[in-house]
Amino acid sequence: MSFSPHRRRCLSLALLATLSACAVSPPAAPPARLLDAAIAPDYNGVVLVRARRGAIPLLQAYGQARFEAPAPVLPDTRFMIGSVSKWITTVAVLRLVEQGKLALDKPVTTWLPELPAASRAVTLRALLSNTSGIENGLALAMKRDRSPAALGISPLEGALKFGSGPVTFAPGSSFDYSVTNWLLVGGIVERATGEPFASVVARLVIEPAGARDTGFVDRDSMAPHLAIAYDAARAARKVTPSPPMVAASGTIYSTASDLVKIADAVYGDALLSPASRKELLTVQYAAEEYALGGRVKQRAGRALAWETGVSGGYKTLLAYAPDSGRAVVLLNNTDMQQSEQATLGLALLDAMSDLDK
Repeated sequence: MSFSPHRRRCLSLALLATLSACAVSPPAAPPARLLDAAIAPDYNGVVLVRARRGAIPLLQAYGQARFEAPAPVLPDTRFMIGSVSKWITTVAVLRLVEQGKLALDKPVTTWLPELPAASRAVTLRALLSNTSGIENGLALAMKRDRSPAALGISPLEGALKFGSGPVTFAPGSSFDYSVTNWLLVGGIVERATGEPFASVVARLVIEPAGARDTGFVDRDSMAPHLAIAYDAARAARKVTPSPPMVAASGTIYSTASDLVKIADAVYGDALLSPASRKELLTVQYAAEEYALGGRVKQRAGRALAWETGVSGGYKTLLAYAPDSGRAVVLLNNTDMQQSEQATLGLALLDAMSDLDK
């Protein structure tokens, strides 16, 4: 999928027309096929664009939520959001920091003293930025056999079982996108609060944001109204097992509208202090544009929260401008290439920027 200057101009004009139409329509009237000019004919999923905070978003669904017995994707269809879960997890952690229950720059052994002595050099900040250096014990175990995917253990139990490996590089000196970092984050949250991880995130982030179509699934449950994930040929299901111990890294489902609600709450005043919002937007490892729990891009000199997720055939993008509330959400359940999704997301953001000129 490519976007020539001509197509981008057409996209800007199409969005201008649709935004104008929405401005004179009753707020309850859903837009019909307003994004078709921008979206490839074979796109399968949900697209949301919003020009600024408080504006009526354009929201459109395409294709099928299930192919065997066809069921259409609807604007409120739920999708697994993969690693966007890490960003939501980080918001919960920052709220616990504000409450004095956690501290970003204390060693992880403050809460998990069972870990090896070498882990005393690793801070919670290093876990959240994937720069801890702790060996990816879960990935190594999964290479030997797939049995860990069937374990019904909690994040705390998973952290102690798979997070006790050696520190393989000096914390902060390199980047390793390791699921074990997030096992440890989940375990720390459970140890610090005495509550199940999912309950903490629901209480501190999901519920106060008003995200009623967002929650956790695991290998033993499936959310209602959840799209099924498929391979790119749409011939076979492509679903990644979600044992409860990995809840902090990728077992949240949501909708496009809910993701924007959460972002509005995070980057407004509803959930975090200005200091915590600054932490969330401060890049920790520049080569990866990685901050805490997600990436932050610079676009025209302004920060752009860039949250992406993969879970089997689910591909997710939440692009959000904290200063203006401009937002793009792309949810896909047919194994779309992430590079293709990113290209589309940036084109939609640039088109809305053009409208403001």
